[in-house]
Amino acid sequence: MSAATRDFVSATTLKAEMASLSTPAENPPVGPAVVVGEHFPESPQLPQLQNLDGRPAMVTFLRHCGCPFAEKAFQTFRSLSDAHPDVHFLAISHSTQQDTEDWLISTGGTGDVDITVDPNRTLYATWGLGFSSFWANMGPVTMWKAIKLGQEELIYNRPTKSGYRWQTAGSFAVDADGTVRWAHVSTGAADIADFEAGLCALGRPTVKPKKGEGRRSFS
Repeated sequence: MSAATRDFVSATTLKAEMASLSTPAENPPVGPAVVVGEHFPESPQLPQLQNLDGRPAMVTFLRHCGCPFAEKAFQTFRSLSDAHPDVHFLAISHSTQQDTEDWLISTGGTGDVDITVDPNRTLYATWGLGFSSFWANMGPVTMWKAIKLGQEELIYNRPTKSGYRWQTAGSFAVDADGTVRWAHVSTGAADIADFEAGLCALGRPTVKPKKGEGRRSFS
């Protein structure tokens, strides 16, 4: 790579990183918080939830592509999708289509998770997910947890090509009738949902191997 190309890449990356720290001029109006026991917020952007074919669904709204906590959350989500073929797994990204696809490839692929891209964040808003504070996303506790995640699991911050660092993440379990059975709205960047709690709410607990049995194979 030539020096000129490196300079362009660096300038482009810096511009995208700075944009991720900004606030858009217009934001979609954020709806009320999703209530457990009520019907999920319907939208034509998520046609998968209109026809569940008798299967419940796990839905997760990700932070921006590049966030190490989003990567950790998606890895866990994807792993559980392999273990629960009788459950729909849906992930929503607010980065662009191309940036989301590139990020998914770099993090190991989609697995059995359906991906919806929502760059205008209208779906996020419909499900009651708006922006959170600076301290919730970039405070010292969050920074320490990001460092710890890198040290322990080798998951580090990747370049942010699109999306906003202030976008709140959220995850939900929806039964086959469309009723929300579990909801987790993240209180900050490092607050990753306990997806297994959502699966338990759907009557789909994950069976873990007993000590000494080794890793269990799911099919």
